[in-house]
Amino acid sequence: METLNDALGHASEGPEKARQYLMNYVQELGEQATELCQQHFNLVMAGNKQKSWNDKSVLFVQTRIRGNSLTANWYEIRWYGSKSAKTRRMTKRLIPKQKGSYGYNLAVLGKLAQPWETDVIEAIEPKLSEIRRRVFLVNKAITSLNHVVRGAQPK
Repeated sequence: METLNDALGHASEGPEKARQYLMNYVQELGEQATELCQQHFNLVMAGNKQKSWNDKSVLFVQTRIRGNSLTANWYEIRWYGSKSAKTRRMTKRLIPKQKGSYGYNLAVLGKLAQPWETDVIEAIEPKLSEIRRRVFLVNKAITSLNHVVRGAQPK
């Protein structure tokens, strides 16, 4: 006959496996988001080489994965200082997301975007929004599983 500790140990194996699976899924979603950000970056780098200073893109999208969380934020890039005096510096301003939404307002991004990159932004942002939503839901599930695992451990 199993002891109570043995039974509780078996009960925590399932949630621990599910937790690990979900954590791996967050990493996969992070890789997908990074690929989307890289697509925009590659387009901007290729396009900026052919454009005048006023026609260069000022948008930058960046993905960060920390633990079980993921952020995919859009930034507005600004330059200040003199290139000839080698004092030119870049600043990034975070573009705020809509409250109560997983995505950015495409009209706001469209105002900052150059006409030649608008199509890519309109294709990438809905995908990033879906990834943000999925990560949010997966994190809720991981938190619940953490409570199950802690509750199954003997005190």
